[in-house]
Amino acid sequence: MSNEQRVLRNALGSFATGVTVVTTRTADGRDIGRTANSFSSVSLDPPMILWSLAKTSSSFEDYRQADHFAVHILSADQSEVSGLFAGKKPDKFEGLGIDRGAGDIPLLTECAARFECRTTYQYEGGDHIIFVGEVTGFEHSSTPPLVFHGGQYGRLVRHAGETASFEKRQDSLSPDDFIYQLSRVFYRIRGDAVAERQRRGWTGADYAVLTLLGHEDGRTLDDIRHAGRYRGDEITDETIDKLVSHALIRIETAGGQAPRAFLTTQGRRAMIEIVAMLKASEAECLALLDENEVWVLKQLLNRLATSTATGWPPVRTEAVATSA
Repeated sequence: MSNEQRVLRNALGSFATGVTVVTTRTADGRDIGRTANSFSSVSLDPPMILWSLAKTSSSFEDYRQADHFAVHILSADQSEVSGLFAGKKPDKFEGLGIDRGAGDIPLLTECAARFECRTTYQYEGGDHIIFVGEVTGFEHSSTPPLVFHGGQYGRLVRHAGETASFEKRQDSLSPDDFIYQLSRVFYRIRGDAVAERQRRGWTGADYAVLTLLGHEDGRTLDDIRHAGRYRGDEITDETIDKLVSHALIRIETAGGQAPRAFLTTQGRRAMIEIVAMLKASEAECLALLDENEVWVLKQLLNRLATSTATGWPPVRTEAVATSA
């Protein structure tokens, strides 16, 4: 590939596409499939679609001779399937659940959409052949599709329209500041749980101890105090004594080691009740988003939450490509 062709390919990669796998069955009865993003609708009446294949492809002649093929639009969690059919594994269908279509062609399952086609036309397209197929059957779901852009997989983020613009002030946060929006969501989710904590007579320091032990039971008292200060709560001896007297925690000292705190059965039950309230509020808040938007939101927040400071559980750090 020349440098000019490489630059052109990169420029074409600026156009975000879905990812498809095109399958068919060869004349000698083999199932074959290839990953392709050269897919487009052509006509609704009659229903027709197209895709293209390089003449240098090892399966070029098999697709040229096939009477039927199927185009599968992959769902957002099928990037591994895309990689499988873009690779050189001899039997790409091994271990995959498939259905059968016209001409006994293999049909992949759990895709965002699937189109069974009869090969209608084949056109010369430079170093490719353009296949046009008449759609003889199709299936689709609400599952978000896999997206490919700039050499990376991603997911769609639906555009919610332009947000209002607010005058920026130096002495306060405006409604379009990230910290302002994050704080509003945070306080909205924890509102009921805070009210319940107050009803139980728990201070912020009390709740900090119980939360820390919920994350990791058996912490030392010094560890708890340090983590509390990091979170903005001053945990004193009086805090510990109060929780012990209310049978929410117990203190154990073994073999001359530093004292460690553990949730009692009553303390764990109380935390489960509070967490259940938080989860219910979270679910109510996230109900405003669809499944795809929730997934993207969590992945982006996870990427930002990289703190390893004492007091917080570990953060997953796997790389996730997202497209907006």
